[in-house]
Amino acid sequence: MVSRPLGPLENKAIAEHNHHHHDDLQNNTSHTTTLSASKAQVGEGQEGGELDGEAEDSETRRLSTKFQSHRHLVPLVSPPDSDVLFLNAASAPPSNLVIHEAITRYSSTALYSSTPQLHWQAAREDTRRLLARCINAEDAATIAFTRDTTEGLGGFIGCLRWERGDNVVLLDTEHPNQVYGWLALRERGVEVRRVRTAGLGEGGGGDGDGGRIDAVDAETLRPYVDHRTRAIGLSTISFDAGQRHDVAGISAAFGSSSNNNNGRDILVLADLTQHVGFAPVDVQRLGVAAAAFSLHKGLNCPTGLGALYVSPAAAAAIGSAPPPIVSMSAVKNLPADLVVRGEGGGGWGEVELREEGARRFEHANLSLLGVVAAQAYLRFYLEVLGPEDVEAHLCRLTGLLARECGRLGIPLLGPREAGRRAPHICVLGLDPEGWGAYLRELGGVRVTVNRLGLRVSFGFYNSVRDVTRFVGVLERGLAKGLSVR
Repeated sequence: MVSRPLGPLENKAIAEHNHHHHDDLQNNTSHTTTLSASKAQVGEGQEGGELDGEAEDSETRRLSTKFQSHRHLVPLVSPPDSDVLFLNAASAPPSNLVIHEAITRYSSTALYSSTPQLHWQAAREDTRRLLARCINAEDAATIAFTRDTTEGLGGFIGCLRWERGDNVVLLDTEHPNQVYGWLALRERGVEVRRVRTAGLGEGGGGDGDGGRIDAVDAETLRPYVDHRTRAIGLSTISFDAGQRHDVAGISAAFGSSSNNNNGRDILVLADLTQHVGFAPVDVQRLGVAAAAFSLHKGLNCPTGLGALYVSPAAAAAIGSAPPPIVSMSAVKNLPADLVVRGEGGGGWGEVELREEGARRFEHANLSLLGVVAAQAYLRFYLEVLGPEDVEAHLCRLTGLLARECGRLGIPLLGPREAGRRAPHICVLGLDPEGWGAYLRELGGVRVTVNRLGLRVSFGFYNSVRDVTRFVGVLERGLAKGLSVR
């Protein structure tokens, strides 16, 4: 149960959600408008309006109404006359009033409570339970708070015992936070193998800079895995082109329970940063040894807070191995007076690290402001928005954009199949230099310009109207003669 009263906005959101038929809201919602994408201009069209050719069934209408009712929580994009078209959730979404209220409450507690730490410590443990629920972990003890994904991945990697000649398997398009953590092991005689993913799909081009990038499965990795493979590191959903990798299949084929590696465990370490908050996550089904993620993307929190999941089997396999940085939170026999004593001979006493769960990776001083923000948003995400509904809403938006890009002759460089692509990311094969300059000149449109083209990514606050507006931006760019890759 929640260890604090819900804030007014959270109570209001839950009340609106429970009254989900809300005829009054439907009566006050802007009427559905069919807007021709060929005539779309930034700022035109009604909220929730359809693109030409899109049929709305009852489930689509339910999702449209539901997410439109929460758009007001994001003031940057909610005004009908807003000149901001924010399509960059995969980088960092605009903040929202649920987070704002939690931060205000944190500040108020610091101002007026003589024992604020008691409130924040209770919030920390409630947030730990909510995170475990969010990713379907076995229990809250499997969750450690970290500063970010890097700290979570690096802490786990540094805890493993390595022998010269061991190898790990990574993807060529993996996030640098995953890659550099493993590359640091090369000086210890560990080989880091690189799996090429660029060009796995049709139209493959050069070394990661052209062609369609596809998701990977166990068969993709099989040529790279042998009896000296100790670990596989990859994201469940890639930041690069929105690939949704078959991590569950990879864990089943090569993980510790697969019996396919001459009895030697292969640990699968996953980055969930582009997954948590955008779609349901089940780490038990994924079968990973550990997973790390930051909370400032799908979970909309301020930067500076992440989480690390360590499966019970992985925690047992690690045993008493210390993490690279040992905080007093990791010590099981920490003296109550915080004075570390020695033995009779003048040396230090024995240090017993926590072996159960993930707490040995946690530092004593973490961002409690981030914790209370995460607590508020996790409640909102799990109990009001709903992970399944968020995924369905985002998939609808990326599906509509993909369809319109097909009509305009703009290629998508990530996977096209629903089960192999991110719900929230589309990467458009457009010349980065020319289109980047065009968007900077236009102003107001927020996407990521990367090596592949334009990465468009949606959040819960986006709508069909946003897709329509962006299609208008694309059409005008094409009319200017900007190139398609």
